[in-house]
Amino acid sequence: MNAFYIAKRIFKQTIRDVRTLMLLLVAPLLILTLLYYIFTVSDNTNGVKVGLHDVPQSLVNELHGQDITTESFNNSQNIAHKIKEDNLTGFIYMENDQLEVTFANDNPTDRGVMSSANQQWLMNHNMNQMKENTESLKEALNHIKSQAANNPEMAQSLSGNEQNVGKPIEMNTHYLYGSDDATYFDMINPILIGFFVFFFTFLISGIGLLKERTSGTLERLLASPIKRSHIIYGYIMGYGMFSVIQTFVVVIYAIYVLNIAVEGSVWLVLATTILTALVALTFGILLSTFASSEFQMIQFIPLVIVPQVLFAGLIPVSSMNIGLQYFAHVMPLFYTGQAIQDVMIKGFGIQDIYIHLCVLFGIFVLLLILNVLGMKRYRKV
Repeated sequence: MNAFYIAKRIFKQTIRDVRTLMLLLVAPLLILTLLYYIFTVSDNTNGVKVGLHDVPQSLVNELHGQDITTESFNNSQNIAHKIKEDNLTGFIYMENDQLEVTFANDNPTDRGVMSSANQQWLMNHNMNQMKENTESLKEALNHIKSQAANNPEMAQSLSGNEQNVGKPIEMNTHYLYGSDDATYFDMINPILIGFFVFFFTFLISGIGLLKERTSGTLERLLASPIKRSHIIYGYIMGYGMFSVIQTFVVVIYAIYVLNIAVEGSVWLVLATTILTALVALTFGILLSTFASSEFQMIQFIPLVIVPQVLFAGLIPVSSMNIGLQYFAHVMPLFYTGQAIQDVMIKGFGIQDIYIHLCVLFGIFVLLLILNVLGMKRYRKV
């Protein structure tokens, strides 16, 4: 009987708690729908784009058959610049009967798709070349049999047929970023660094301010003549110091203990992650104003954190539906993932990622303003 009353009480409490009902019923449906569109609805099979110069048309057809976008160039000079400026997965050109392939190697998945198409074409081409050579040799043999044993033109005929025998094409592979043993985890390691900084800063700042409010500390501050903006600034500076410390610990541990490769500046990685932490800090404080307990703060994770992860780069955004690609640009972790990947994998500098950093800073300022305005619900001045 006691168990029944306990169960009845919990049931009534849950029915009255809209956030819990949303978490139990709506959040799984939203995330499931999001995953469905990401994995099943896309405008193109992959986001692979290859630059070409002076290659056989059969290779172009093979790439198009694999849903690979191609772009033709007038020369094969400054390949690194072409890959960077046109966001290419790789570049292919012919030189002395050899197929020269340069991979950007910033995405092992895209590299695998391009490499598979190259290997498939190379095998088909060389097989066809062998068939043509066999037919040419048969014709030469028949020609020899039809000639007299001492025909002086025989040697010249043989020489002419040898010149007609095609040579198989060889493929040389080069890598702009990383090496041939780069894996998918090498690509997502920078994203995971940004995600962990964002997640824990968001959670700790949100719960921290929530405790301040439930314990009465925030109420006493609001009763004082301190401005709302100064209260927010104080919380951001206080929690921000711990966020900076956390960022240093995570980045230094990942680079110097786990030996995650960094092609660019470590300080630029730190600057990006600190800016990400500030965004998470203001985001957590803002959402904490809508929660009345730590459990309700946790309930925001499926709706706020999970979409951030999906659009941070763990799944190539270029392979998603065009609508989701636009939606990804409102996610702070999208810019964090892009910036940290560009620095750690591609070795980009501040001049290459400053747009991502400016967007993150703009999101931070916007959330800061919303936090100040959000304090109006507790005090009007």
